[in-house]
Amino acid sequence: MSKVSRGLTGEKKVISLLKGIKERHYVFNDVTLLNQASEMSHQIDHILIHPHGLFVIETKNYFGNIQVEEDGTWTKTIRGQKQRIHSPLSQNKSHAITLRKALKSKYKPIPVVVFVKNNAPYLPDENVINLEDLLLFISSYPYTQKYSDDQLEEIKAMIEQISVDISKQEHLENIATMKKVRKELEAEMTYAIETGLCPRCDHKIKEENYSYLCPHCGYHFKL
Repeated sequence: MSKVSRGLTGEKKVISLLKGIKERHYVFNDVTLLNQASEMSHQIDHILIHPHGLFVIETKNYFGNIQVEEDGTWTKTIRGQKQRIHSPLSQNKSHAITLRKALKSKYKPIPVVVFVKNNAPYLPDENVINLEDLLLFISSYPYTQKYSDDQLEEIKAMIEQISVDISKQEHLENIATMKKVRKELEAEMTYAIETGLCPRCDHKIKEENYSYLCPHCGYHFKL
C-alpha cells in the first residue's frame, strides 16, 4: 500500500469514528486554507466543530512504535530499526494557527494528532492520541465555555467561506516550492556568512549583532 493510500485509509477510519458523536456537531474533511501572507496552502485532514471546541485533527497511519526522544525528536521503530520523522504536532499547530487567523482570531482551534494504529502509547503531549481514545478525548475535553448552537453555525459558515478548492497535487506542488525557496534562502545566508559578500550583488555585507545587511541592494537577514 502506498503512502497516499495508507493516509486515505487512516482518514476514513477517523471519519467513521466521528460519525459516532452524539452531540450536535459538524465535520469538514480535506479542508484547504491559503495563507494570505505566504500564499502557501495548508491541507487539514479533519475539522470538527463541537460544543467542546474547534478541533483540527491530523491523522497519521504510521507503522511501528511512535515516540518522542529526550531531545524532542520524533521517531518510529519498525523491526528494531529507529527512523526519525517530522513532528506531526508541529505540522498541525501550523494548520491551527492558519485557521485561527482565517477566522479573525474569533475562535481558537485545538490541534490534535491521531495515530490510527494505536501505536503511540507514551507521548508527552495530551493532544497526541490514539484512534481508540479520540471520542473520549473530545467528550471529556476541558472546555472553558461551551459553544452554543449559534456559534457552531457561525463557525461552519466561516469555514465554508474561507476554504479553497485545490487538489492534493497542487498542495504537494506548493510544499515542494516552499522547500525549494527555503533551501535557496539558506544557501544565500551561508554564502554571506562564509564570504562576507552579498549573495545577490556581491558587494561587501555589513554584520552587527548577528544582523547582516547589504548597503548596496538592501539584502538582509538576522540569525
